[in-house]
Amino acid sequence: MSEGRQQDLLSALVILRPGGEEKPAVGELTADRVHRLVPSPDVVRTVCRWFTARGFEVGDAVGISFALTGPRSLFHVTFGLSEGVPRPEALNADALPGDVARHISEITFAAPPDFGPAHP
Repeated sequence: MSEGRQQDLLSALVILRPGGEEKPAVGELTADRVHRLVPSPDVVRTVCRWFTARGFEVGDAVGISFALTGPRSLFHVTFGLSEGVPRPEALNADALPGDVARHISEITFAAPPDFGPAHP
């Protein structure tokens, strides 16, 4: 993949909503409870297929989340973002169709690391 193409790619984390529950509190995400928060395979399949059909690369679902990667322009169109680099905050799932958005707790970009080439 060319360097320009790699720089144009963004990756976000999609956190799925547990069946029948609101967004779980961070304190509720314990090792003994997390297996009850995993959404059904049908929900995972529905949400992943929708993003794949839009042109995103969808990572394997692990627990309650999966990675979403695609060109910056695709994120802008899909989520109604303004131009520029998206901030490390939650994306608006309301921009998605209701049958997909209702299964999503949050979609967010990770904050850039405080180490690496940009932070010598």
